[in-house]
Amino acid sequence: MKKSSRTPRRGHILDVAANVLAERGYRDTTMLEVAKRASASKETLYAWFGDKLGLFEAVIRRNAVRVRVALNGHLDSDTSVETTLTDFGRALATHLLCDNAVSINRAAIAEATSGPALAHSLGRVGREPIRRAFVQYLEQCHACGLLNVEDADEAVDTFLGLLLGDLQTRRLLGFVDVPCEADIEGRATRAARNFLRLHTPFP
Repeated sequence: MKKSSRTPRRGHILDVAANVLAERGYRDTTMLEVAKRASASKETLYAWFGDKLGLFEAVIRRNAVRVRVALNGHLDSDTSVETTLTDFGRALATHLLCDNAVSINRAAIAEATSGPALAHSLGRVGREPIRRAFVQYLEQCHACGLLNVEDADEAVDTFLGLLLGDLQTRRLLGFVDVPCEADIEGRATRAARNFLRLHTPFP
């Protein structure tokens, strides 16, 4: 299959895999079921993704890339810190609070004790690359005198707390629905402004 036609086909398979995961959980999701629903052959899935873990690593990686793009585009630009933090916060909250990410996190938590492979993949492929990129950005801002951030890892936790509070936990527990765009925009804007109040250097 040509690359130009394979890309949307691959995206469709990843969407189907996420839907099956939400319905069945990780343990009961099979490559055969995903292949059937995606109108693809099981051989294609194994050729493209290797195994079930590889398939869901691809889902996680695709989601993480969307968030990193919102941040990496600002790393070497003249965009203001507030705009960068707002853009990153919007992308991160949209990702973490969507049904797709909630399903993956629920599955990883459910299997964390008996089969931690998915949880490890979620950290290695999804969480850590995003966190590293944000740490890099904050350290860069500190070096340039734009922010006062002595401990970038701690500052990341501060920003996440300002952005999400316990909303992600409530989403995982099924207490609240996916927030609307206006709610996410408000959260991202407030998180950026409050973060700057804490970390803008004194004159």
